[in-house]
Amino acid sequence: MALKVRLKSSGILAMVLGLAFIAPSVRAELYKYVNEDGVTVLDSHVPARYVKNGYSILSLDGRVLEVVQRALSSAEIRARDAELAGQRVREKAEREQKIADQNLMRIYGTPEDVVRARDTKLASVEGFINTSRSNLTRLEIQKRSLESQLANIERAGGVIGKDRLSQVRSIENRIHSIESEIREKQGEMKQLRADFSTDLKRVRELYQSPVGD
Repeated sequence: MALKVRLKSSGILAMVLGLAFIAPSVRAELYKYVNEDGVTVLDSHVPARYVKNGYSILSLDGRVLEVVQRALSSAEIRARDAELAGQRVREKAEREQKIADQNLMRIYGTPEDVVRARDTKLASVEGFINTSRSNLTRLEIQKRSLESQLANIERAGGVIGKDRLSQVRSIENRIHSIESEIREKQGEMKQLRADFSTDLKRVRELYQSPVGD
């Protein structure tokens, strides 16, 4: 469809022709915009009601000097701001991933290094758990033995001293503490496996290593 261009007033054409002979140092401009009828208009200014729709600034020889974009609607502004926020989040994640990758490659020379580090760490935690379980078994035996002694005293009509009761409570507290430590270390092992699994996968990607164990 042919583009309709309307010179806003007869004076515009005269201005264009007249200013064409002015020295190059004098800057003359025209403004191009679209009116409510969809007609492209050339004028010496943009009426206020059309400014929000955007316009172009042209030199007298028709070169586009500047394009002023139309004003965004509220919905468009929200969409733009959401996109910018999402872009910032993505850029932040990319920067953090780059730093994490650099750290992984500095720590691990090969994927096998990740496996060895994982197994060493897990063995250390598992050793702690096994030691704690041995201590727990010993304390439970000690507690049962002490409770048996106290039961014999009661059956014999004796009086149980506060020191013996305090000893039982002390053993019980220690048992509860060790049980809590074991649960904590079991959770730590689970987290270690997950973390090392993630690291191993990423290191393999970085070194383009085939998937193994």
